[in-house]
Amino acid sequence: MLKTMKRLIITVASSLAVALIAGSCNAFLEENFKTALSPKYYFKTEQQIVAGVNGLYTFVDDLFEGDVEVGTQNFIFLDYLPGYAIRPRSAGSIYLSQAMSLTVSEENTVIEKLWRSAYTAIENCNGVIAGIESSGVTMDAVTKDKLLGEAYFMRAYHYFNLVRLWGEVPLKTTVTTDLSDVKIPLSSQEDIYGRIVTDLVHAADLMAASPWTSTDGHVTRGAVYTLLAKVYLTMAGYPLQKGTEYYAKAYETAHEVYASGQFYLFPDYAALRDPANANAGEHIWMIQCEQQYAGSPVHNDMLPYPEPEKPISANSAFGGALAPAQAFYDSYTEGDLRTAEKGYYYTEHEATDGSGVVQLDRPYIYKYWDSNCASTGKSGMNYPLLRYADLLLVMAEAKAQADGGSTTDRDAVDAYWMVRGRALPEASKPGSVTFEEVYRERLWELCFESQTWFDLLRTRKILNVTTGEVVNLIGYEAPGHNEGCRFEEEDLLFPYPLREKRLNPNLTR
Repeated sequence: MLKTMKRLIITVASSLAVALIAGSCNAFLEENFKTALSPKYYFKTEQQIVAGVNGLYTFVDDLFEGDVEVGTQNFIFLDYLPGYAIRPRSAGSIYLSQAMSLTVSEENTVIEKLWRSAYTAIENCNGVIAGIESSGVTMDAVTKDKLLGEAYFMRAYHYFNLVRLWGEVPLKTTVTTDLSDVKIPLSSQEDIYGRIVTDLVHAADLMAASPWTSTDGHVTRGAVYTLLAKVYLTMAGYPLQKGTEYYAKAYETAHEVYASGQFYLFPDYAALRDPANANAGEHIWMIQCEQQYAGSPVHNDMLPYPEPEKPISANSAFGGALAPAQAFYDSYTEGDLRTAEKGYYYTEHEATDGSGVVQLDRPYIYKYWDSNCASTGKSGMNYPLLRYADLLLVMAEAKAQADGGSTTDRDAVDAYWMVRGRALPEASKPGSVTFEEVYRERLWELCFESQTWFDLLRTRKILNVTTGEVVNLIGYEAPGHNEGCRFEEEDLLFPYPLREKRLNPNLTR
């Protein structure tokens, strides 16, 4: 099914969207044709409906889009922004270095790609939604509703990324049919979040009779509720600051997933990397990768650099894109299994020629080590977008905040302890948990998963890796940023990409 999804890339977009954004092809797909099929003339068979929805998934792995230079993918850029990572390989691109100096400019090609990908995906979502809703195809109602729910989820997902990264953006929920329909005004963040919630609630209703989980890589009911819980948690914090009511909504929604009993944490960190566990257990939703046609760059990006004297992987020279800042690595609690050798990190590895163990110059990220790629040079390892550990920490944080900063709620404490206890199995479970405790755990657990920047934005808080305290984001100097760079308010939203401003004069602040 994974191979089928990645190769049936039939996207339903207007000719206008294709004309404006023709450069958004995905370099990791063997077949990547984008057509200008109108919902009016497509969606005449069940197969076309399935293909249209499958086509929406091609935009999710645009996180892997990058330049010719090694380790320039979009997800790498997002993990430079919090300042907990370094780039061992020197960056030839000024646009990468802008993330490390907090000087992201409107000419930055990474933010242009993120914007373009999101809006191309949204245009396709609009077309698929309109096509399915107007289709008279006779098919199983549960299946049709689930497919429509996937399309609503996808639109919400892309708008959620846009509004967090840019704030006010154009809100468009209909198919483009005319050249006059492109210069769209900005919508308020309140309105955009309102649409995101509406889409996710509708997706949940449509998928009420569908399973919570699936191993085929498609969005499930579990993914819908997990994303909705994260949206409510974000709305409770910055920039909307809706507070207690929305913390309670986030807890209740996350608790739906928790109470379903359909997800579980893996017993150890090695299981996160096991291909046999893809789309199962702890993995709620992942980018689907296929070794031959739609491979993942992540294993290679995170290899040591400079290349060790003896290679430890087939593509040893391709590494150096991302590694933990030493101060962040040192901030974990003593005895934390995530910093045990080959937990989340490693400082040594066996040479590929079997001649012994190679000592590395510093800690490197082991979360995405792909043993198959180490021997073949090609990775088919999926990339996590929503994990049960994330959901559990959303649940615990939301309840702690709803209760005034600390909670004794049994389920919230249990949710926190599932994650914390896996890392420190010899520690004692607490009777209560605070926001600060949960937040520290989020930063340690979900590091280098393209999540941390969004957590900093919604809380305006960060872990001071020297003192171990959770402190205000504004004014903090992170260890992975250039010396003297401190977070300022104007650093928290991307500028509108220059190319898009030229196309749409409404993109002003």
